[in-house]
Amino acid sequence: MDGPALSGWERRLLEEIESDLRQDTRLDRKLSTMGAKPPSRVRRVLRGVGRRLSAGVVLTALVMSAICLSIGVRTPTTAVLTALGVVWAASVVAAIATSALLRRRAGRGEGRDRDGGQRRAEPPDRDERRERRPWDQPEA
Repeated sequence: MDGPALSGWERRLLEEIESDLRQDTRLDRKLSTMGAKPPSRVRRVLRGVGRRLSAGVVLTALVMSAICLSIGVRTPTTAVLTALGVVWAASVVAAIATSALLRRRAGRGEGRDRDGGQRRAEPPDRDERRERRPWDQPEA
């Protein structure tokens, strides 16, 4: 804390206020667990999928789904639906393969610059740099 330290009278007053607030168990529970909610399973699954699939793959799947669905609704014969299913699956597989190829190519070129020399290490991600704040973790 910046500035002069608290006097004895101010510290006693602060301790009394804190003890009064701790007697309110509901408030104490809310304050001690504030911001410490575990992520939901759905959010965790979506983050995992987001790490594995690029936005291009998801966008390709959505666009091809819309196109195939609109054609399939107009002419719902077995042959047309089968052909649409094959086209949709092939386009999604092609998008995944392209995404993997681009990631692999980007991964190979990470450590070197154009001249073949070693590049300096990049700064850590924002989440790695961020300090843990006292209110991020509840007190035990």
